[in-house]
Amino acid sequence: MMEWYILLSDAVTNMLRLFLGFCFVAKPGDFVLNKKAFVSTVVLGGLLAVFGALFLPGPGTAAGEILFLGAAAWYFKRERLQMSLFLILFYEIGVGLWDFLMSSWLGVFFLREGFIRPDTIEHRMGVWAVRLIMVGIGLFLAYKGDARAYFRAASVAAVAGLAAVVTLSEQTRLSLDEDAVGTWIILAMVLLFALLFYRLSRQREMEAQIARLKETQARIVERDYEALRKIYGDNAKLYHDLHNHIESIYQCLIQGNISEATAYCEALRGPVGEISQNTWTMDKAVDYLISSKMALAASLHIQTKVNIEYPRNTNIRSVDLTTILGNLLDNALEALQNAPASVRFLSLTIRRINDMLIIKVENGCSREPSRADGKWVTSKEDKAFHGWGLESTRTAAMRYDGVVNTDYGDGIFCAVVTLSFQPVQTAAN
Repeated sequence: MMEWYILLSDAVTNMLRLFLGFCFVAKPGDFVLNKKAFVSTVVLGGLLAVFGALFLPGPGTAAGEILFLGAAAWYFKRERLQMSLFLILFYEIGVGLWDFLMSSWLGVFFLREGFIRPDTIEHRMGVWAVRLIMVGIGLFLAYKGDARAYFRAASVAAVAGLAAVVTLSEQTRLSLDEDAVGTWIILAMVLLFALLFYRLSRQREMEAQIARLKETQARIVERDYEALRKIYGDNAKLYHDLHNHIESIYQCLIQGNISEATAYCEALRGPVGEISQNTWTMDKAVDYLISSKMALAASLHIQTKVNIEYPRNTNIRSVDLTTILGNLLDNALEALQNAPASVRFLSLTIRRINDMLIIKVENGCSREPSRADGKWVTSKEDKAFHGWGLESTRTAAMRYDGVVNTDYGDGIFCAVVTLSFQPVQTAAN
């Protein structure tokens, strides 16, 4: 009968293995580990350890972990199930490889066969060494918070694993099962090919996402350009005919038709009113964009509030600022189109704090927007060509080491963009 401390050791090491596997799959899979997932991991890890130790050690435990992690991937990120299953197999093979390597190399170093026998406490010392290293690497990667660090760590582990198992096959200090060593050499090579496949797959996904972002940005720029061109055209016609309008108003006044002159002036204010004379940023394109969006909001009976303190002569490009403001204001206007009168308000605030620029857009919401995997999703049916506004905003913000934060509470949706800018010297300075 298996000793209780060995059973306890198996339970703890398998719980660590399962929990770290969940985190490994969760990061590239873009799903969040919540309390329910954590509790399930701990409970099921213990059950799998007991089951594997008593009935089907080794392969049975690994199979149970694969089933659990696959079910978790299906539950949290169903549309990425295939990639998640690939990562699960990659993880299980990698951990198994390093369990074998650590125990075997300890046996070679100490010249003790107990390290390579799965039923001994020495073997579990090697497993514990691997788990502690995994915990350390996991904490480091969590601290870094960079998805690329996960790929680099996996690459180093796979390459080092292949080198270690090939070297192990050449040593003569301790007799090892040649079939087992040969199997792990093949699996280590499979890991390297799997890593290459994953890299290429992620690269294709990124290229597709960049293409969608560029397409979205092009449509936004074209739409805003057409709107501004129309307004410019209306004002150009107005200024071209200005002398005729002045003559008509003058004739009305000298004839004493003040009401007719007033009505004539009101009619002329239409095209001019579409763009106010307010200058907020000293950037004509940005000011026209803000004015046109506020004019559209007013035509939709949406209360607006604009409060802007914009620094002069910064390195923030006009095209990036219009992308950020255009997307945020478009999202707000879209949310308010069918909103009840009680929540039809839109607020734009731009503030400078030292060398940071804060852009905040708030709008009323009758109900909380839809979320999926912690991200806001578009309510439009054509999700392939919509819902990229915030992603485009994040792309523009990243050029200035910026971040985009969104929140909903008390019937208000708030989007805040923080940008880091640098002053630009001009000839006037």
